[in-house]
Amino acid sequence: MGTELTGAMVDVDDGTRLEWGFNPESFEDSDSTEFAKINIPGMSHPRIQFTGGGERTLSFVVPLHYSQTDVAQDIRTLRSWLYSEYSGGRLVKAPHRLLVQFGETWQGEKWVMENCAVSYRRFNKEGRPIMAEVSVTLVEYIETSKGIGEVRGG
Repeated sequence: MGTELTGAMVDVDDGTRLEWGFNPESFEDSDSTEFAKINIPGMSHPRIQFTGGGERTLSFVVPLHYSQTDVAQDIRTLRSWLYSEYSGGRLVKAPHRLLVQFGETWQGEKWVMENCAVSYRRFNKEGRPIMAEVSVTLVEYIETSKGIGEVRGG
């Protein structure tokens, strides 16, 4: 499951780094765009009108094993990236932005965590998790519009 190159997730806002002891087996990188479908009386098909870009998501499973990491702490760190910061009951900061560091595939792209689902696999005699798989879904955090040239690398 592991390879020489291991990846990590890094919190852009506070520098917290979570290195993977074992790499995810696969990544799903999904992008979309939005169109309005306008029905025109008498036409066989609706007109298609571009309305805006859709979200890009990145989904993968982080395998956690006690031989490589503190499983319970890594689960808490991953799950914490779903939450905002509050002070005195007031919102201070939205959930933190993240970087995915794995080879040269996702360089500099910022993400926010949309979903974090933990499958606990094994526990020690004290009931602490020693093996788990954490399924995460990230949504790309875009500050300005991105065009075809940036996507193609031009």
